[in-house]
Amino acid sequence: MTTAVRPSRRLVAAAVIMVIADVLLVFSFAAHVQWGWHLLAAVLVFGGLAWWVRRDLGTVALPAILMITVAVQMCGLLVFPLTSDDIYRYVWDGRVQLAGIDPYRFVPLDEALTFLRDAQLFPPGGPPAINRPGVHTIYPPGAQAFFTAVAFLVPASLGLAGLRVVAGAAVVITTVLLGRYLGPRRGLALLYGANPLVMIEATNGGHLDALVALAVLGVVWCTVSRRLWSAGLFLGLAASLKLVPLLLVPVLLRRGRWRTSLTAVVITAAGYVPHLLVVGSLVLGYLPGYLDEEGYDSGGRFALLSWLPADARPAAALGIAAALAVLAFVRSGHDPVPVTCCWLFGASLLVATPVYPWYALPLAVLVIMSRRWEWLAVWAAAYAAFVFDHSPGVQIAAYGSALAVVGVTTLWRLRVSWRTPGPDATADVPVRSRAG
Repeated sequence: MTTAVRPSRRLVAAAVIMVIADVLLVFSFAAHVQWGWHLLAAVLVFGGLAWWVRRDLGTVALPAILMITVAVQMCGLLVFPLTSDDIYRYVWDGRVQLAGIDPYRFVPLDEALTFLRDAQLFPPGGPPAINRPGVHTIYPPGAQAFFTAVAFLVPASLGLAGLRVVAGAAVVITTVLLGRYLGPRRGLALLYGANPLVMIEATNGGHLDALVALAVLGVVWCTVSRRLWSAGLFLGLAASLKLVPLLLVPVLLRRGRWRTSLTAVVITAAGYVPHLLVVGSLVLGYLPGYLDEEGYDSGGRFALLSWLPADARPAAALGIAAALAVLAFVRSGHDPVPVTCCWLFGASLLVATPVYPWYALPLAVLVIMSRRWEWLAVWAAAYAAFVFDHSPGVQIAAYGSALAVVGVTTLWRLRVSWRTPGPDATADVPVRSRAG
């Protein structure tokens, strides 16, 4: 096992360069509308630096990983949120619930909530900073509890900063835990913590997905360590923040893991009960409207199914999703949990082809845990779809390229596994658990 030592000069230099590049990125990003090129430049710099220090990552210690991650994430606090205005809705929902009003009851523009408005969220003479102010909230009960906790602990004028600091802290914790999970390969955790895209979406944008990624890490680690009840708690927490992690349930139904899924589903459902008793069907919020707006109801969003008639795409997508769930259930008895979770989450994004790249933050964590690097192509495709939101051709090309990368790499892995029979007995166990 490689002994952790003081970070090399090359790694320190790379960290300094990355921080400087991130500072330039956020200020240049804030000043120009052609921000897609800014993101591309930052990723290229990060990729080049990662390649430069690849031989040094095996010797980096956890304290160095912590310091580098904190330095990179702090860059996101220097300017206002850049890629999304979701965080303004977070602040509003927390404020509403803190006032004793169920956040699912009223839309932000409702006159009943006039007394909660301020210049930060409702600038005088301008449109509200909150996105979709005429619709109900979409966020699940766990997210609402989080928004309310931050609203309680942080003064209203600092609500945005509080949420962004928490998201950045989630990235730092996730990165350190990744380092512990990976053992001698701990330096790979910096592919998450020092990544400029993670910084933009988490510490700058304050997206919930940073917390979801942390919870998903807990799900996988507890599952492979046979702490099944704890894994269920983490999965319930993740699904209470955003429903998407429930996609992982098929991975957790074998070898006694059904307890994990049952615990997660019960926790998720229990969060809805108090709101259901107060507002009834309004607890669904804007979810049905979101599915319609994004084209999931009509079939317009499924970029890789564009060759089908529009009205046939939702059924086809559901069929593919069901097949993936069955395959994940079958393979979960043979393959390492991180691997199955990674490809199932990534394949779900390939089916849904979303245009919001922060949805892929949990996938990034799963990629690093499983070391299935080909699935990063899906994250890249999500960014292309986001930058070219009104160009279906670009979205089809981006996600099609990602599918090709994943498909070719998967076939290559299968060919290698056939030539080298025998499973990896340690692939499903975190490094620190192997010594015992």
